[in-house]
Amino acid sequence: MADGDSSFRISPSASSSCSSGCRRSRRWSQVSRSWSESEREARVLVINTGGTIGMVYEDNVLTTEPHTFVGHLKKLPMLHDQAYAERTQLFAYHKDAGSTLVLPSVAPEASHDFLWRQDKRVVYTLLEYDPLLDSCNMTTDDWAKIAKDIKEHYEDYDGFVVLHGTDTMAYTASALSFMCEHQGKPVILTGSQVPISEMRSDGRDNLLGALLIAGHFVIPEVGLYFHHKLYRGNRVTKVDSGRFKAFLSPNLPPLINAEVNITVSWDMVWRPNTMHKFRVHTNLNRNVGLLRLFPGITSDTIRAFLQPPMQGIVLETYGTGNAPDKRPDLLEELRAATDRGVLIINCTQCLCGSVSESYATGKALLHCGVIPGGDMTPEAALAKLSYVLGKSELSIKQQKEILHENLRGEMTTVYSASKFSLRDSSFLCLVANAIGANRTEELEGVRDALVPVLACAAAKTGDLETLRSLQRMHGCQWRYGGPRGLGPSRCGFGSSNWLQWSKSSGSGKGSWSV
Repeated sequence: MADGDSSFRISPSASSSCSSGCRRSRRWSQVSRSWSESEREARVLVINTGGTIGMVYEDNVLTTEPHTFVGHLKKLPMLHDQAYAERTQLFAYHKDAGSTLVLPSVAPEASHDFLWRQDKRVVYTLLEYDPLLDSCNMTTDDWAKIAKDIKEHYEDYDGFVVLHGTDTMAYTASALSFMCEHQGKPVILTGSQVPISEMRSDGRDNLLGALLIAGHFVIPEVGLYFHHKLYRGNRVTKVDSGRFKAFLSPNLPPLINAEVNITVSWDMVWRPNTMHKFRVHTNLNRNVGLLRLFPGITSDTIRAFLQPPMQGIVLETYGTGNAPDKRPDLLEELRAATDRGVLIINCTQCLCGSVSESYATGKALLHCGVIPGGDMTPEAALAKLSYVLGKSELSIKQQKEILHENLRGEMTTVYSASKFSLRDSSFLCLVANAIGANRTEELEGVRDALVPVLACAAAKTGDLETLRSLQRMHGCQWRYGGPRGLGPSRCGFGSSNWLQWSKSSGSGKGSWSV
């Protein structure tokens, strides 16, 4: 692929911040390893929670077998370069020598042009849980353990891969996406449908792809890599138990397609809009659940499901978020629950599509205090409920407001076009259409040219709501300097509102970036 291909662009701010931060966090030992060798290495922590990828057959039944996974990997040349490890004294350099491996170098082929030009080795260390878990046995405590391990090792690695069973992988990916706050490094979940020790395993490609992405690309999201695609973690659902293409992201295209060429959709990557230090929120509320409507469901069933200690439910409704509007007994139970503080999110039972208010049957739920869930998957909505309810310092009103927000790219934000507003993303679309910008790079050019101007206008008038909206829509970080000195603080002549807000959002220094 040509050097100028937009699929392979990494913003200078993203790549430089990773490289400098990662170098400072390296733990050096007194061995004859050159600095240049370390410069050409990316470190990835692989957290092995269990799942099919590491299982073995015992009496014709798949079961977990501890302390064998590293041995299987060392037998696979595509996942470990023993000659390089010995030549560079890799095992003497790393503290966890017995569980540290290194990927082979990427050959200078056109299909791997970007990886080859980076000339970087991915060194990865395995952290194996004891006991290993079948994902069916995963609980919120296990999610918290994974999040804490990521936090504990965050400064020592460039990226993280979590090996996980496929049955509840979408739930864990969604939960981690909310638990990881101010994330700046990739966290990628993967696994397999067939154990990696078997001849026809998909685990080798899945693990290799996850490691290459975590080591080479600055994608500060929780993702799920499966069958040559990296999905946003809170957008996926398992759709097939018997095929290698087990996961689907019904309402958002993949972030990466790893086919003959590795194509990254950089414009879709979700980036933090603050400069706060990475942290994890592990206080998840367990009093949440999923309730699926079906024809003939009784009010007694709904009443029983909504009884204390239940604090939040995801209501899976028909079509575009519809429920029976000729059943006052059902609506009365939902209204009674929301009145006493139970948070209810409306999600569609359909695999694709979104909740809308086009039908009277959908508006009936809105009048009962039910929160529209947009195009969230049930897995993401449940994790979001648990996360928001876990912030017990917030009032019910504040929790409802947060549930309406797009926190981690888990839902598609719909902006009203009823009137012109600087906050209306459709304004940029109209400009792009007017000048005939159709290709991705042209649309990015329109955005990069106009968003700073809109931000400057908002900063000058102290319109913080517009600045927040531009941040949410376009992943902007408002800072002081920038190309040709263009930045909100300079254009806005230091508006007191802007200056106060910029400090709280982590925008107090550096350069303009979008």
